[in-house]
Amino acid sequence: MTAAQSASPSPKEKPRLLVVPHIYAEDISIREIEFAQRLADRFEVFVLKWSDALHVDASSPFRRRIKQFSVAARSAFHPTKVLSLRNDFTLIELPAWQPILLHRFLGPARALEFCKSRNRSALAPVIKACKITHILYASELFGADRHPGVRSAFDVVDWFPENEVSAQRLDEIRANLRSVAARVDALFAVSEPLCEKLSRECGISALPLPNGADLAKLRSVSQEKIRALRTRLGLENKFVIGYIGNHGPFTGVDLVVNAFLAARSRLPNAVLLIVGPAHHWQSLLDANRENDVIATGGVPPSEIAVYFNVLDAGVLAQGITTGTDFAFQIKVVEYSACRKIVVSTPLETWKRLAWPNVILAEPNPAAWADAFVQSSNLSWQPDWDRFVEPYDWSILSARIADALLAPSAGK
Repeated sequence: MTAAQSASPSPKEKPRLLVVPHIYAEDISIREIEFAQRLADRFEVFVLKWSDALHVDASSPFRRRIKQFSVAARSAFHPTKVLSLRNDFTLIELPAWQPILLHRFLGPARALEFCKSRNRSALAPVIKACKITHILYASELFGADRHPGVRSAFDVVDWFPENEVSAQRLDEIRANLRSVAARVDALFAVSEPLCEKLSRECGISALPLPNGADLAKLRSVSQEKIRALRTRLGLENKFVIGYIGNHGPFTGVDLVVNAFLAARSRLPNAVLLIVGPAHHWQSLLDANRENDVIATGGVPPSEIAVYFNVLDAGVLAQGITTGTDFAFQIKVVEYSACRKIVVSTPLETWKRLAWPNVILAEPNPAAWADAFVQSSNLSWQPDWDRFVEPYDWSILSARIADALLAPSAGK
């Protein structure tokens, strides 16, 4: 099916929203895709899909680089396709150029500009053919062009470790964000600290749009499924400390393992459960299999809610950088949606929110071992529900719809 063939108007004549996620993946939760599913009551929703080189894992940095390059090369020459409706939205596959293909020849900034130019050229006819009326951008790969008659917003989903880029590159990033803000009708950012940073350093105004969770799904897992998974993993009568996610180098799995080992004498019935891809930490995890450290590897998205409910305490061990301090870590919301105690490094968002179930511990094994012991003596209190319930994806999605459907300010 071509893009032109998909352009027949909806019988309900809803406005037509195109969502451009910051990355596309189906094996982890992507916030714009979560939003897309819940915006279908107010829009006819289309979601851009491409093979993203950033969402690649491998057993070594070299293998990952090779795999990333291969994925990016195939993506650049993928034909445009409009796929059938799924999850209440229609997927559109596009060829997507990604900077990893050209870094060595052009440098990061010029490679990105080249890719944006090619990708904008591929996207423009799709916007016209599908009669798009609204766009939610979140990926710089496709820029944020203004199209006649189309209202748009851009979602700044995270920040980055500023110490890893040059001062010149940081200035370029800030200038690019100012340019994006000037071309869209609304700008979102994932946390209040990031909104403040963008105002202070870039002179642009952003609306806070935190990450969320599907509270109903996470809370509706049956006790039978929870007991079955505990039995399968050997967790009966255990205090289960768990870290769920895609465990790359910045996630601090080593801190969690070392803290768990330091706490074992005080928590003799505890186990540590690492859920999700963790190639970077495989040797550490393998070395501690006999120390009640269990690593599951990747888990299908359809099953992940059961794993959240199996835990007694969840952890977030990211180191403190500008990349993590200005984020809004989705895992804390998901743990809390399942009414779990959480141990986290003292990141800015969680210091500000001060949720009563979140124990903030300095990132060293001794402090975290104490926090694990403390978590074993806490239990969820019913009135704590009020802290997490405003972070349901459906409630957050309404903010996007309200901003996109608001009367134009003549920008």
